[in-house]
Amino acid sequence: MMTLRSLVADDVRHNRTLAVHWLKELGHETFEAADGGEAWHIAKDKPLDLIVTDIEMPGRSGLDFLQQLRGHEISTIADVPVVVMSSLQDALLEKLALGFGATIVVRKPLSKLDFQKAVQRAMASPPSEGVSPEANSDHPSDDPGVGPISPTLRRIADRARRGL
Repeated sequence: MMTLRSLVADDVRHNRTLAVHWLKELGHETFEAADGGEAWHIAKDKPLDLIVTDIEMPGRSGLDFLQQLRGHEISTIADVPVVVMSSLQDALLEKLALGFGATIVVRKPLSKLDFQKAVQRAMASPPSEGVSPEANSDHPSDDPGVGPISPTLRRIADRARRGL
């Protein structure tokens, strides 16, 4: 059986440790990063089968990282499945993260079963098609009644759209 290689990016050590442990249970060799910048350097240098990233991190956010990843000219980097995890309680979080190229979004606090199911679904998904125009909308037209995004998520998304 081939070993899968995964990267976990989260500024909270406890969340990284949990995700790494659960990935190892699934047979993954794992790498760790404390922010999107560190994650980007690992993703460029190591062939990966999966990336797990938080959205809200100091320095380069998870959306910044996704933007760089999906925009890379080398498909083995640009097409890696990405599980986005976040504790942000925002109605538009999932739609926005998917618009930036996330494969699947999971909410924190993490549950082992939900996390491992999300990983397995992400690994079975087709490659991402990159950032969609939908990622530039704070009011997706097919979600009537959903309010604007929170100030925190708006700040992170606006920064990622500007490319840092």
